[in-house]
Amino acid sequence: MKIQKRKLTYLTEIKCTQSFSELYIAVRDREHRILTEEQVLSLPKVSTENPYFSEWIKRQKSANRFINYLKQKKTGTTVLDLGCGNGWFSNLIALHFPSFRVVGIDINEFELKQANKIFQRENLFFVFGNIFKLPSKSFVNEFDIIVLNASVQYFKDFKCLISKLHSFLKPNGEIHIMDSPFYENKELLKAKLRTNLYFKKLGFQEMAKHYFHHCYNDISRFKILYKPKWFYFIRSTKGKDSTFRWVMMSIK
Repeated sequence: MKIQKRKLTYLTEIKCTQSFSELYIAVRDREHRILTEEQVLSLPKVSTENPYFSEWIKRQKSANRFINYLKQKKTGTTVLDLGCGNGWFSNLIALHFPSFRVVGIDINEFELKQANKIFQRENLFFVFGNIFKLPSKSFVNEFDIIVLNASVQYFKDFKCLISKLHSFLKPNGEIHIMDSPFYENKELLKAKLRTNLYFKKLGFQEMAKHYFHHCYNDISRFKILYKPKWFYFIRSTKGKDSTFRWVMMSIK
């Protein structure tokens, strides 16, 4: 489908997701996660004074692993970054692979506008859209790779999400999920309680309704491309690498 260059493309109505977007930005602001344009341009590198410096060290390593993985892909590969936020990860892919076509999509207009303003590459496009409300046949059989980087927790129905993403993929396309929490079934209740308590303390308890907890069973058909080895991880990296799995599903 045609996506406008240099101009943020809108594929669904803003009003359908506006209440969540406003709540999400308010939460990120309270968490001190809203970054200046200069700071976003530097991601995934951040100042040591950033309160999430250690988190970004881990995300930088995850991003580098993904970039190295993409080196085996052919010229002209198409990539969809689902839940792209301020666009730093979409930009990183587009920067390293000028022959790729990279599309970042989100329902967060605030950060999308920021991304579209500061990341100006011929092979990079940003789109506002709810993937479940897209116009008929939008994105169908359009992408070789779809990646969800720290975003799967904002999708309620995991099976419905994966089914929808299947329709976006070309033959032999891939779905990647990284830097995202999954849980054992026995851990779910405690995880939900922790989430509720966290957002309550933050002053935005209603945000817990938009944060979802998925199980390892949900990704049982995915191939594990990275998995932290806990003893080695603790002894050798002192917690400086991702504690989350990177998984991939290939669609024939």
